[in-house]
Formats: sequence, C-alpha cells, structure tokens
Amino acid sequence: MTPPTPATTIWDDSAAEYGRHTSQYATHTRIGIALTAVAPADPRRVLDYGCGPGNSTRLLRSAYPAAAISGVDAAPAMIAQARAGTAPEAAVDYHQADLAAAEPPTALTGHLFDLIVFANSLFHVTDKPALLTRIQALGSADVTIVFSLYDTVFVPADPLVWPLRAEPGDTLMALLIGQLRDRGHHIDARQEDREILTEKDLARLFADAGLTVRCADILRLRRTPAERLSFFTVPATAAEVFPGIPVQDVRAAAADVLDDAADLPEQERCVYMFTATRS
Repeated sequence: MTPPTPATTIWDDSAAEYGRHTSQYATHTRIGIALTAVAPADPRRVLDYGCGPGNSTRLLRSAYPAAAISGVDAAPAMIAQARAGTAPEAAVDYHQADLAAAEPPTALTGHLFDLIVFANSLFHVTDKPALLTRIQALGSADVTIVFSLYDTVFVPADPLVWPLRAEPGDTLMALLIGQLRDRGHHIDARQEDREILTEKDLARLFADAGLTVRCADILRLRRTPAERLSFFTVPATAAEVFPGIPVQDVRAAAADVLDDAADLPEQERCVYMFTATRS
C-alpha cells in the first residue's frame, strides 16, 4: 500500500461525496463511454487508473466482458467503495497505489496491460511525468492509453467554435464567488489549482515519455446548475477550483447558491478524448 500524501488524504475524505455525485449524474458515464469508443475494440487486459469508487471500472467491465480488468486508485477509501460496489462475479481486481509517488505494487507487474484508461483522472495528478514513466512499465508493446481532459485544463491551439452555441455569462460562478466574498475571501474569479495544458504542453509531456498523443474525439456536455454545485460538495474538487479557501466555506457557499441557481441555464462544456501510443 502506498503511504498517504496530502493529495491522497483529501481524495480519501472525498470518497463518499464523489461516489454520490457520480451515481447521481451521468457526466462521468458519458465520458467513460466516449473513451471506450476511441479505444481498441478487444483489449485483453485493461487498467483503470484513478478508478475512484469503481464507476468507470464497472463500465469498462461491461464494455469488455472478455478482458481482465483492474482498477487502481491512490485513496484507500475510494478502493474500499469500489470493492463494496462491484459484484464478485464481475471479477475486477482493485489495488490501492499512487504511481505518481511510488513504484507499482507487485500484484500489477505480473501481466502487461494493452489498454490503460484515465477517465477524468489524469488532470488531477500533479507529477504527470513520473506517473507516465511508471505506468509504461505496466503496458504491453502495443499499449494504448486513453484519457479525458475538460476544456478548463486543456487549451487547443485553435479555439473551437460550435455552430449555434449558447455561451451565456457564467452567472452561477459569479453567485458562488459572491458568496465566498461575503464570507471574507478575497476572490474575483474562479481559480484553478490543476495544471492547464496547451496543445504543445500535452504533446511534449507525452513525447518525453516516449508516447505519441492525438485527440480522438470531443464530447459536448450540458450540465445543470445542480450538477455543477453538487461537484463542489466534493472536498477535493472544491480545493482544486478554489485553492486556499477552506472546503467547508466552498460547500456552504454552494448550498446557499442552490435555490437562486435553479432557473439558470445549463452550462455547455467540451471534454477532449485522447489516445496515446508508443512512439
């Protein structure tokens, strides 16, 4: 078992709320389905890295019934939830490990994976070069890595213009920031503690690891105010979007905004689906 780090601890504390959120809203399921659509059709061994409470891992089991499936997460509470929520007959192996901080456990090194999935997990990792180096040791010669990035953490070289798009101002975020200011926090705009990658940054990150990356698909999402506010009840997410502000204040602000936000429009958001293969 990998020793806990501050990042591991906050995700450990987030397990219950994150599990509730992903079971209540379909966004993560849609992203998982989109990733399987760009992945190889018949992988033999699949690794779900950052599997969380097992929602994405169970989706992979359904998508690849003949494959051996393993899920890995750094947070022990996430792994406990994943094991509890996955039927024994699904035959999924779950392991607690943080490959950005330590070598893979021996239970994972006995067989090589030909598909490695990061379903909404790669952008949460701080030391991505270390992770990519270690994760490759688990991949077969023809391994394919698939991962997703929101448009809040990935900036393409050419801005994407959608026909007939609706892009109103983000009134919900303005209300949330107003509530945080009322609580004495000096904040004028959404902050982002996660690394924001340009197209060149992303290509260089994977090239340095001996991998070639390409964008394989783009998913256009519409999220209700209730879904967005629900995400801020997850301590890890609140800390990433509003670094330096106590999580309890972010959660209280989100609760206070909920009634006023009920009639606000849905937010349109892009999620990019990528594949990476050995160069």
